Amino acid sequence: MINETELNEDLSGDIIPEINPEKLFDEKEYSTIIIGNDSTNKKDIELVDYITILISPKTSREEKDEALIALKQPKAKEFLINAITKTKKSEQKAILIAACWEIGLDFSSHYQFFIDLICSNNFLVSFEALTVIQEMEAEITKEEETLAIKKLSKVKEPNVSVSDAIELITNKLNIA
Repeated sequence: MINETELNEDLSGDIIPEINPEKLFDEKEYSTIIIGNDSTNKKDIELVDYITILISPKTSREEKDEALIALKQPKAKEFLINAITKTKKSEQKAILIAACWEIGLDFSSHYQFFIDLICSNNFLVSFEALTVIQEMEAEITKEEETLAIKKLSKVKEPNVSVSDAIELITNKLNIA
């Protein structure tokens, strides 16, 4: 990490913000999502940057659109799934889930993951996960769909997304 005394005085506190590293894990001060590890390469760091752009409240719609375009690569799927898993704030989680259907990649290999998200008690998380399921073009096996209905049926206080998902999957099973 760069020490402020090593910086040109013109950059200190302006271009390089003054950040207290201890506060980075204080949920009241910052939202911290750790994605990747020591072996993360430059291309992976770019993916992390795009994900950060999506959840940042300070980025413009144009910047977010550019990030979505940049995330239209197969490797981005695992980064998004990882970020969704690690994100605690529901509003940020919903944004990342929405990115999954917005970028148009095939997330069918993560079908049960999104079924679990539909079971969330947060409406936006549930709704966006349902949208990902609706946008999947790959065939889902009857076994997976049956398992999904069982999971969704166990939700104690189902919201509209849960009910819609059960209806969607039941209709698919009846057609097949």
